[in-house]
Amino acid sequence: MFNTLRYEYEFVKLMTELLADSVDDNQLFIRLSVHDILWGYQDTILHKVKEELQVLDIPFDDHFGFFYKLNNSDDGIWTIESGKRNVANNFDIRFWNGKDMLDYWSTEESNMINGTDGNLFHPFVKKTDHPPFFFSQLCRSMTMDYERDTMVHGIDTYRFTHPRDIFDNPDQNPANEGFCTPMNNCPPSGLYNISVCRKGSPFSVSMPHFLYADESVINGVQGIRPDAALHESYIDVMHDIGCVLKTERKYQINMLVRNNPDFTIVKDIKDVYFPIFWFNESTVVTDDWAKFIKSSYLLPVGIASDIPYISIGVGTLVTFISSVAIHRQRRKSTVKIHEDQTVDPSENTSLLVNE
Repeated sequence: MFNTLRYEYEFVKLMTELLADSVDDNQLFIRLSVHDILWGYQDTILHKVKEELQVLDIPFDDHFGFFYKLNNSDDGIWTIESGKRNVANNFDIRFWNGKDMLDYWSTEESNMINGTDGNLFHPFVKKTDHPPFFFSQLCRSMTMDYERDTMVHGIDTYRFTHPRDIFDNPDQNPANEGFCTPMNNCPPSGLYNISVCRKGSPFSVSMPHFLYADESVINGVQGIRPDAALHESYIDVMHDIGCVLKTERKYQINMLVRNNPDFTIVKDIKDVYFPIFWFNESTVVTDDWAKFIKSSYLLPVGIASDIPYISIGVGTLVTFISSVAIHRQRRKSTVKIHEDQTVDPSENTSLLVNE
């Protein structure tokens, strides 16, 4: 709240300061349960504002949470490609809630809804592909790059991970220019601001523990220990059919706490990106589904792929047996001719021998 009031008129700042001071438990940091942070809690300052506005019959919501009012709700209508016209576009998102573009960001590229929802991709995924997916909760499309071959329940897969510069400042990654909001107001590398799609809440997104973020961000909070093995997002794709068999999408929600000399509660602090929570949206195919994939797809495909080799083997064996038989027949004929040549020829010797 204090961040958004930085550029307001002085009397607005003064009224806000008085309102905040009137709240008994007004503190910079408060302890909340995970449930309250995610799904919402009654904020003391917002509740005070609500009480004042009730006198004027002005409705005001005094609850706050990252997923407030989103529990037990859907994400709207998704229209996806069937792959009928082009299998390369199979499962790609055509429209999200009737829109083929977002309107949060400042460039057309940043507002594009690219790829799938990240659970299915087109078949025959290659190592050189950069499969895109749209993550509606984080208000943008993202890409991943091939990292290495993996195996899930005995099924061969390709592992794709985010490029290290996916959240970099436009100075390092110009493609991220459109995610600077307001325009040209860019956070340090490793974060991007999502307040434009979270109703003005001062949230920013990073990887957990500020993985791959600028050193100034990492050093701003004690206890931050980024580790790619623990904090990197990935998907394991069965490349033949484009099905994701295992995924861990890990992201961290942060809040920018800024120094503001106009408010007592924040006038003595340094600017810092403070981690609120990080989450891991993970899935893995079950044993039963893995067995079904093996029996219904891998086994028939394996048999079909072996048929040419079996045919070649049988053909080679038949050719070998035929060659041996012909060779033996020729040896018998040669021996017979030599036996016949031992008879002394005379005028009465027949030119042909009938057996």
